[in-house]
Amino acid sequence: MPTPRPPKRSTSQIKTSQFTPHGVVDIWMEGRLMHYEATGPFNTELVDCLAIAQRDYLLATRPQGAWVSVCTVVGNAMSSPDGIARYAAIMAAPKPDNMIPVATAFVIARDVEGGSIMAPQFTKIYADIGRPFQIFETMAAAQVWADAMLEQARTAPAAPT
Repeated sequence: MPTPRPPKRSTSQIKTSQFTPHGVVDIWMEGRLMHYEATGPFNTELVDCLAIAQRDYLLATRPQGAWVSVCTVVGNAMSSPDGIARYAAIMAAPKPDNMIPVATAFVIARDVEGGSIMAPQFTKIYADIGRPFQIFETMAAAQVWADAMLEQARTAPAAPT
């Protein structure tokens, strides 16, 4: 019997405006990792669809405990200036605690167009919100780091109340 696939959500299921989103992002959870497979290039409309798809997925799955998000960029990492600004604004917006990962990793292989151009922008977005963030060339390397971030969250002392 085949292993059941985790439920997915996709930006292709969302419509936010009369304009067509450029790119697509699929979201699914495996264990303590929330996976995003992002096929670019990306525009503002795609970022708006991502915000809704992510919110809907998190509300449906309600992850408990620490988790890490890992975004694998496929094909092209480029975003319009408006798209990256919108992404930064969405990332900085307040969210309920259970909807925030303890860390975020991006997997951007060397052959992803625009990866080296966009990497510093993604790094700045996550630095600005104070979330641990790293970019890796392989999923295996991202997984090792994600596991370390989960272990760190598990063994961290509780915050004072």
